[in-house]
Amino acid sequence: MNDYIAALVVLLACAGCDLPRDASHTLDRIQDGTLRVGVIHHPPWVFSAGGEVQGVEAQLIQAAAADLKAEITWVSGTESELLTSLHEGELDLVIGGLTRTSPWKHQVALSRAYYVDSIIVSSANGGREGSLKGDSVAVEAGNPAAADLRKKGAIPVGVTELAGVRGLIAAPAWRLGLLGRPPTGVVLRTEERSMALTAGENAWLNWLERWLYGRQRSVPAMLRGVGQ
Repeated sequence: MNDYIAALVVLLACAGCDLPRDASHTLDRIQDGTLRVGVIHHPPWVFSAGGEVQGVEAQLIQAAAADLKAEITWVSGTESELLTSLHEGELDLVIGGLTRTSPWKHQVALSRAYYVDSIIVSSANGGREGSLKGDSVAVEAGNPAAADLRKKGAIPVGVTELAGVRGLIAAPAWRLGLLGRPPTGVVLRTEERSMALTAGENAWLNWLERWLYGRQRSVPAMLRGVGQ
């Protein structure tokens, strides 16, 4: 019987061996403590308004911090600056519309996608499919979808504002809804939105991924609210 009890104790101890653990106990430190968040300016995901950090991801993290009973310290900077700080353990999280294809994916831990952004071409009356060869398509200046349009033989026209454009436009599906523009069958790209955490902090990563999974259905409504 004693041998059975000893074996049972070992078995129960090993049952927890696969539980996610933090190399630096990040989740334990954040709970009832401080969450250090790097913010990259990238509307509608993160932006500053009235001296406050706002945007879809800012709202999500504020709600997550409330569940953890944690105070947030916001740190603004460039993507390179903030992800370097995250890699060195000076931050707990970096947000700003990052995608799963980020070149930093080998230096930091990227969460599973909490939202998939589809960049779609829209005509004024919808129903457009097939080739875009030779067509002029308005796209916000600096949007990487311009490169996708060129690959399809289209002529990207950079604009500062898509509202009021009568011809073809390329924009995220949620943005087309705000503009009252019907999507076509031409999808230029999909972007998996993610958040960056310090590599090795697996309990913290697991907690955040589970938390985001439970809120992913609210993201489209949040996008519409922020984009108005």
